[in-house]
Amino acid sequence: MELKPQLKRILEDVLVNYEHIFLVDIHQHQNEFEFTLDGDQLLGIHDISSISRQFNKIADELLPEAEYSVDIATPGADSPIKLFRQYPKHVGREFQVTLNTDNQSFNGKLIAVEEPFLTFEFYKVEKPKKKDLPEQIKLTIDQIKQAQIILSFK
Repeated sequence: MELKPQLKRILEDVLVNYEHIFLVDIHQHQNEFEFTLDGDQLLGIHDISSISRQFNKIADELLPEAEYSVDIATPGADSPIKLFRQYPKHVGREFQVTLNTDNQSFNGKLIAVEEPFLTFEFYKVEKPKKKDLPEQIKLTIDQIKQAQIILSFK
């Protein structure tokens, strides 16, 4: 009996009580599972610990003989954005975006999220002058190979 679908189902059942939290990714190495969750707003340790406790309680009841370990976490600050639902809370932030076509990339600010489009503002030159105006590009999630937030410590 494969554990991954059973554990995923248990987590999905727990997340029904958390409308603003969703599953982003599952990593598995043998019987070690990492479930990455994100939220429509920033997630706190309280949310993750509450979900973990509920998940463990149900999993222990339903799978008492199974040997596995589960880690429930949020994406790291340097993790790429994977789902459209993750973008709205990042409007106004700088991204490094790599496109599916020819691996072209650009750095730009996410200025709008209107399903199915993400609108980025960017400059064609690396160091724009005051007279240079930014350009805009509208993309769908399918056109993006990878989008990663550029961390700023200003």
